[in-house]
Parts: sequence; structure tokens; C-alpha cells
Amino acid sequence: MKQFNNIILILSLGIFLGCSKDSSSDGGTSEPVITPGAITLVFPDNNTECNEGTIISETQSEVTFQWNEATNADSYLLEITNLDTNSDQLVTVTNTSAAVTILRSTSFSWSVTARNTASGTSKQSAIWKFHNAGLADETHVPFQAEVISPEVDANVYEGTVNLQWSVSDLDNDIVSYEIMMDTSNPPSTLAGTSTSKSYEATVAKDLTYYWQVVTIDATGNRSTSEVFHFNVDEAPPVVVGENLALDGEMNDTNGWTYKQLWTNDDNAVNHGFVDGEFAFRSVAGINFSNALLWQEIDVDPGVTYQFNMDVRSGGTTNSWLEVFFGKQTIEAAGDDYTDGGVEIFVKSFGENENCGINAYDGDIYSIAAGGCPIPDDSLLNSNGTVVFSDSDLTPEGTLILVIKAGNYDGNFGDGIFIDNVVLREVN
Repeated sequence: MKQFNNIILILSLGIFLGCSKDSSSDGGTSEPVITPGAITLVFPDNNTECNEGTIISETQSEVTFQWNEATNADSYLLEITNLDTNSDQLVTVTNTSAAVTILRSTSFSWSVTARNTASGTSKQSAIWKFHNAGLADETHVPFQAEVISPEVDANVYEGTVNLQWSVSDLDNDIVSYEIMMDTSNPPSTLAGTSTSKSYEATVAKDLTYYWQVVTIDATGNRSTSEVFHFNVDEAPPVVVGENLALDGEMNDTNGWTYKQLWTNDDNAVNHGFVDGEFAFRSVAGINFSNALLWQEIDVDPGVTYQFNMDVRSGGTTNSWLEVFFGKQTIEAAGDDYTDGGVEIFVKSFGENENCGINAYDGDIYSIAAGGCPIPDDSLLNSNGTVVFSDSDLTPEGTLILVIKAGNYDGNFGDGIFIDNVVLREVN
């Protein structure tokens, strides 16, 4: 009987242990991270003169900084910056105010960061500025100018750029601004002066410019802004002509001619127009293909044109997509086509073996930049513009535009799709 009871006990323990749950390996959800809520600053007000507080001496006063409580915060970091010297005072408190001794007749910025010690998270408030009052007859230094345009780290086009800023002054006696700007940081070149809060500057492509605004008032007080910066890109061409590529929208309106270059038995394909695109697609199980879509276009030598097209692929292997402008006729190309002064490779083999990407979606230049750069001997430049000479054209003064796609021991995935083919005259 004792042995039977022992067996019952062992079975009961086995059932209990088997039904228990190991919390360390059950993949249970972790506690959510608690972060502090937003902070609203209260006093001193933004862009005002602070006349409150306790005067300690001719040079110092005690000001009580105040803000609203933030949810989930157990402490606050008050940061006060002297805008004349860029020196900081840091004060940590657990309530929503702090009395701090600061210089009189001085401009400051301040902010508060709410902290949650348990989660290690924090959130900073907006940054406010104020002028701590001094003697009754003092004049006030203007607040630092703040950028409006271009925004910090923005990209603008070469040529001229309109610099714009905002500024406040308690005396309302600003008379002029000096604009410091060059390609070094901090800028040391005086670009010019202005009596309004804007300035037209000339900028060159492929450079980053740094600029500051020095604000000057009627009594000679000066304030210098932070350093702002922006980047300059090449300006896009101005379109002056219509699209010369027939049926660039790929609606199958007889602008294009299709030719299959390889015609062996295992070259069955499913190329064709579909839903406003042209698709290069293989029949299931077919691993070898080479075909092209082409048209002949009338152009003028010495004129600037811009070419572009949209392409996308659902993922390919051992495939290629190439674009050519040339004077070699399709009939003379045989079972391949490699002619052209204008060349773009999205994915290619042969001389461009293993460059490019297998899955893509976008304009051809952004995609080509991710894999096969435009060849050095291509007539195209970085923004897709090209100027043809007589030697680039057929005897009839035309160009052969060829879009070629294929694969070798690979596949087209979901297909290679072509749309929005454009060739137009630009300035």
C-alpha cells in the first residue's frame, strides 16, 4: 500500500511540473517603456524682458524659472544658456520650479528636460529666450536671429538662394544685418548687408554653405546667430519641348517595335504591354532570353535633350536591363545590340558583369546609381541631359532608342516593367 501511495505521489508531481510554465522561455511580453510627457514652459516668457526676481547686486538677480508638470517624470533638468558667452547652467530638481542666480542685462535661452529614472527616458521642452533686465536706462541687445529659409541642412539649387530669418528686439530699434557666409564653419566672409530680414546670395552646386546673421541696433548693440547651413544641388534643366518618344506612357499606341533577339526553343517569353507598362517576362521554367523594344526618333545636333524612364522589377536573377541611343539599325545588330553613345545599365553582365541590383522601383538614374554607374564614355551627364553631334546620328539624322532586357541561366522574377519613357528638349 505504501508503494502504491509513492507511485501516486510521483505521478502527481510529474503532472504538476509538466503543467508549470517557465516564464523565462515563454516569449511573454515585456513591460511597456514609460516615457515622460510633454513639458510646457511658463516663466520667463519667450522673447520678452524679465523684470521679476530678486536683485542681488548691480550685476546679478535671482529669477524663478517655472514650467508645468510632465506626466511620468520624477525629475527635471533645467538648462540655462548665456547667449553672449554660450555658457550653460544646469540645475536638477524634482518640482516644477527653480530659483537661479543669473547675470542682469544679459540675454538667455532656457529649456527643461523631463526624466523618468526607472526607464532611463527623457523628453525636452521647447527652447525659450528672454532678456534679464538690468539698470532702468539700459539698452537691449537684439535676440539672436533664427533661421526661416533654407532650413538647416536643406538642399537648394545652384544660382541664387533667398536667405530669410526672424529676430526680436525689446527696443525695436534694429537698423541692419550683416550676413556672414562661406563654405567653412564658422563662416568668416562678409557676404553682404541688409536692412530687411532676407538676403539674396549666389551659390554654386555641389557645395555646403555656412551662414550667420549679425543683428545691429541703433545704439550699436550686436547679436550673432547660430551657424546655419544648406547644401547646393545642380539645378534641373528647364523643359522647353514636348516628349519626342512616341507612346512614352506605354499604352501600346504603335510607337514601339518589339524584337526577340534569341530565338532558340527555350527562349519562350511573355513580353508585352500590360496595364500602361511594357513588361519583359519569361514563360515559367525558361532561363534564357534576350529581347528589345525600340523606336527611331528625330533629333537635332547641338541641342540639349533630357532622357528618363521609370523601371521596376519584382526581383530577377542573372538578368539585365540596358538602354542605348545609337545609330546602328536593329537589322544590322544580329542577335545582340550593344551600339550607342548613350548607355545606361541597370543590371548587366559581360563588360559590366555583376554590377547592378536585382530588385528595383523608380527612375532609371536613381536605380542605376545603386549598382551600375553611367559609363564614362556615355554621352549622358548626371542629370540625364545629352547633346548629340552629327556623328551620333543615322544618315537620316535620327537616333535609335533601344531598351534591352534578358537573362542568362536566370529569370525575370515577376517581370521587368517599363513606363514613362521621356526624351525632350531642355535649356
